[in-house]
Amino acid sequence: MKMRYIPNILSLSRIPFSIAFPFLAYFLKSPVPFLVAYALAGIADVLDGFLARRFHWESKLGAKMDSIGDVVFLVFAISTAILTLDLTFKWYVFAALGALVAIRVFNAVITRVKFKQWGFIHNLFVKYSSLPIFFLLPLFIAKGKVYNEPLAAMIFLVILASIEETWILKVMEKYDMNMKSIYHAKKLKKQTAIELDEKREEVPV
Repeated sequence: MKMRYIPNILSLSRIPFSIAFPFLAYFLKSPVPFLVAYALAGIADVLDGFLARRFHWESKLGAKMDSIGDVVFLVFAISTAILTLDLTFKWYVFAALGALVAIRVFNAVITRVKFKQWGFIHNLFVKYSSLPIFFLLPLFIAKGKVYNEPLAAMIFLVILASIEETWILKVMEKYDMNMKSIYHAKKLKKQTAIELDEKREEVPV
């Protein structure tokens, strides 16, 4: 087995762990197996990106697998919450969720129209804004209750991160799923413009 495939294997390993969430939390009636699977999925998510960047094992296939793993994780984590929690949401939580879904769909459509492919930017803000949700969701499930105020605050952070993704998509001329921030997108665009100007000056008249 080639070592460069390890991040892809880790990305794929998150899928069975994620699928197991609702079964472990709901049918076993104990938070411990769920928390173990949840932690393993989280560790795999951190390791796949770290190893890919550390040893330059990035690939388009790996990026797509990472995105698939993110979606599967999110779907089954939410499904687990629906099955196990007393979901009494305030109106502002529904409003925040609606805004988040609308922005994410809008970004996906922009990506498809502008770059002729489906995908989401893995900007740092999105990654870091998701951390509170990642850590508090298992706590909610273990407690059997959702707390509306911190949940709304966490969703708002992801909304801001998704708005930055929209901005990045607007600035980018060539699709890069791993663009770190709007700062990096603008810097790359400026650098590309300077290089093009230099090439034009080199062309003999």
